[in-house]
Amino acid sequence: MDDGTEMEVKLKGYKVQKGLIKEIKVRDEADKKIRIDPAKIKHMYIPPSKLAKFNQKLDAATDLTKIQDGELNQTYLTDGYVYMEKSVVQIKKKSQGSYVMQLINPAFSGKIKVYADPNAKETFSVGVGGMTLAGGLDKSYYIKKASEDVAIRFYKKDYKKQFNELFADCPSLIEKYGSSPKWEDLEQVIYEFSTDCVK
Repeated sequence: MDDGTEMEVKLKGYKVQKGLIKEIKVRDEADKKIRIDPAKIKHMYIPPSKLAKFNQKLDAATDLTKIQDGELNQTYLTDGYVYMEKSVVQIKKKSQGSYVMQLINPAFSGKIKVYADPNAKETFSVGVGGMTLAGGLDKSYYIKKASEDVAIRFYKKDYKKQFNELFADCPSLIEKYGSSPKWEDLEQVIYEFSTDCVK
């Protein structure tokens, strides 16, 4: 929680509005019913089966052997838990909001974080690398680099125009993909930026 409190609870349900979690219903260790306001949550781990009907993106076969982000619980990630954290996101050009979002590259999120867009539509292609997506590649994601405070929504339709700006601090990626960046390579590009980028 934002106040430093840690809770281990049983997830019983949640309310979703416009793709975003608005309320979480849980039972504590004493089996008492509790409603949690997501605005008070800093981060959480959820067994993937509990999110199956909400927004499951991670493939159970995702390779987490090269976990780069030392702040995350490796045991939970290896066991297939979905990691979600609060982030400020750009909603429209001038408006921002703080929401609990699913981080889809938890194994290597130290340099750049990619959040699932709850309202994204999917393409048919299947991703590769450390953030393999089950069910296809979404047409938009929220992306936040370590040097930034706000996650910005990136759309498939604008990817070619935004590629060089997004990865400007990694010339090796610009040289490799910049002339004709493809949306279906996004996972691989994020992975290389996070693990192999040489400035």
